[in-house]
Amino acid sequence: MNTEVAQQDSGLIANKVDALVREMSALPQVDCPVQHFFGPSIYIREVVMPAGTVVVGKYHKEDHLCNMIEGRMIVVGEDGEQREVAAPSVFMAKKGRKTAYIIETVRFQNIFSTDETDVEKLEHMMVADSPPLLK
Repeated sequence: MNTEVAQQDSGLIANKVDALVREMSALPQVDCPVQHFFGPSIYIREVVMPAGTVVVGKYHKEDHLCNMIEGRMIVVGEDGEQREVAAPSVFMAKKGRKTAYIIETVRFQNIFSTDETDVEKLEHMMVADSPPLLK
């Protein structure tokens, strides 16, 4: 696929995700509990997402490590590529925004290298402004 076509596809996917966010924002929101863990130069953000949920993540500014501890989901990246991810799984997530359908309840960790421990500052450092469906 050439660069121009890839950029057009990426723009179409982004528009579809934005439309999905607008529609979903009017619906009751599902509770997805979040925990924060800190270690030497490590920040781990863990979220639990219930089965049957459609999740639109925030736009991550950098590539980062992910750890899927339990569950199964279908993930759609900004390029429109769909893939099923099942626990246990450790992988590198590219920067950008992902959308997922949760098949089986998922416990998922985003792992970042940082010495910052203020969650609010981390939010500004790690993700760009986007509608917060996952809080």
